[in-house]
Amino acid sequence: MVARQSRGARDGGGPALIPEEWWQRAVAAHPDPVAVLGPGWEVLWVSDAAATASGVDAEAVLGLVLWDAVPGTSTSREPLLRAARTGLTSTWEARIGGPRWYELQAVPVDGLVLVIARDADRRRAAAAEREALLERTRTLLEVSTALAAARTLDEVAATVVEVATEHLGADYAGLSVLEPVARRVRTIARAQLRPDVEQAWADLPLDHPGPAPWVCRTGRELVFDDLTAVRAAFPEVAERVERSGLRSGAVVPLVAEGAVVGSLTVGWAAEHPVEPELDVVRAFAAYTAQAVRRAVLLADRTSAAEVLQRALLEPLPSCPGVELAARYLPAARGDHVGGDWHDAVPLDGGRLALVVGDAAGHDVAAAAVMGRVSGSLRSFLLAVDGPPSRTLHAVDAVMARPGRSAPTSAVVGVLSPPRPDGVRAWRWSNAGHPPALLVLPDGRATALARTPELLLGVEDHAERSDHVVPVPPGAVLLLHTDGLVERRDLDLDQGLQRLQALLGPLVVEHASAPLEDLLDAVLAACLPERPEDDVVLLAARTS
Repeated sequence: MVARQSRGARDGGGPALIPEEWWQRAVAAHPDPVAVLGPGWEVLWVSDAAATASGVDAEAVLGLVLWDAVPGTSTSREPLLRAARTGLTSTWEARIGGPRWYELQAVPVDGLVLVIARDADRRRAAAAEREALLERTRTLLEVSTALAAARTLDEVAATVVEVATEHLGADYAGLSVLEPVARRVRTIARAQLRPDVEQAWADLPLDHPGPAPWVCRTGRELVFDDLTAVRAAFPEVAERVERSGLRSGAVVPLVAEGAVVGSLTVGWAAEHPVEPELDVVRAFAAYTAQAVRRAVLLADRTSAAEVLQRALLEPLPSCPGVELAARYLPAARGDHVGGDWHDAVPLDGGRLALVVGDAAGHDVAAAAVMGRVSGSLRSFLLAVDGPPSRTLHAVDAVMARPGRSAPTSAVVGVLSPPRPDGVRAWRWSNAGHPPALLVLPDGRATALARTPELLLGVEDHAERSDHVVPVPPGAVLLLHTDGLVERRDLDLDQGLQRLQALLGPLVVEHASAPLEDLLDAVLAACLPERPEDDVVLLAARTS
C-alpha cells in the first residue's frame, strides 16, 4: 500500500499527505479479520484477527494464492472473481479455516481486493432459532386445525398419530383416555406396535404400574432418553416396554379445565434426546386434551340425544293380521336431537292407524315440537271419529296458535279390517310429507303420491284431503321420512324413484322373512353409510 494525497488541506496550509503504512495500521486496528489480495489472488497482507480466524501464520502465507494458502477458501473464488470483474463490492458467507461461519465482503480498490470478514455464527444461530420458532408455530397451527376437525376419540387418535409421525419424526404416538367412573385407562390402538403389545396396553386399571396409568394418576409427565429410567421407575412392566420396540419418548398428561382426561405418549425406536422436542410435545398435548374433552362431551350428548329421541317413540302394538316393524336411525350429526317419529295406534273396530312425521330442526326445540305433534295426533286419532284428514285439521287448530306454529310434515293413515276376501283399505292424508309406498306380493311398487298439501301447524283451516287404496294380503306398506331418500347428491324425487325400484324386489325376496329383516335390507340398500339426516321407517305387512 502507498501513501496518498488528500483532497483538502489541513489548517489552511498546503496539501496534507497520508503517512506511509497508514492504511495497514488502520485496517490492522479493525476488530474484524481483514486481508488484502493482489491481482493474481496472492495474499499481500493479513491482519492479526484474520490470521487467528483462519488458523494460519500471517508471514508464511504472504505471496501465496489465497485458496492454496488458506483451507476452505476455494468456495469463495466465484464471489471474489465477481468483485474483481465488476468493480463492485461482493458479499457472501463461508467458513474460514474451521467450523465458524463468516460474512465476507470483497471490496475492489486500485486493482487490489480488500477482504473483510464478520462473524456470522451468531446471526445464523438467531436465524436458525427464528426458523425453528416459525416451524414450531406452523406445526402447532396444523395440529390445532387437524384436532379441531376431530369429533370422535378414534378421529383424535388418528390425528395424534399423523402429527407425531409427520412433524416430530416419532415412531409411535398413543392416545390414552381416562375413564374416571370406571377408574380405567383406555389406549386407542392404531396398529403401530406388535398386536400383543397394543392389546396389553389397551385397557388398564388406573392403579396399574405402567407409564400411562401413572401419568393419568399423578398428572406428572414422564420423559426418557433411554430405557434406564423406565426400568427403574416401572420394573414390573419394563419387559413389556422393551417388547414395544420403543427406546425413548415422553408421556405427557392431558389436562382440560383443570382435570386430567388422559395422556399422550410420543416414542422413538432409537435412543433420542427428547428435551428439544418437549415444548412442542407439551403444546401438542394441550391441543389434544381439548380435543379429547370435546369428543367425550359429544359422545355423551350423542348418547343422551339418542336416548331422548328413542324415548319419544311409542312402542309398536301387537295387531292381529298385521305385522309391524320400525326403524329409527339417527344422523351422522349424532349430537343433535331429531324431530322424526313414528307411531302405530290401534283404533276401535279392528282398525290400525299408522303415522310418520318430521318436525323441522335438529335441536331440543324440534324434539319438543315433535313431542307435542305426535302426542296430539295420537290423542285425536283416538278421540276424533272420521277420516285422517279430520285428525290433521284438529292438530292444525292446536298447532297454528300464535307462538306454537312449527313446520311439521306428517302422513297419517288408517288400515281397515279385512273384507271377506282378505283385502283391506288404506285411507290416508298427507301434510307435506314424502309419500308412503305400497308393494304388492308380486313386487309391484307404487308411490302413494298426491298433490302436496300444507305442513301441519301453518294454517288452522288448511285444506286437507283423503285418499284410499286397496291392500291385498301379503302387501307391504312403507312409511318413511325424507332422510331415507334425500342426500346432497340425490334430490327427493330421484331418491323416491330409486327407493321404489329397490323396494319391490326386496319385498319379494323377504316375503317369508320377518319384516325386521326387510327394513334392514332397505337401509343397507339405501344408506350404505351413516345418514346425513335422521331416518324413520314404519312398515306394515298384511296377512
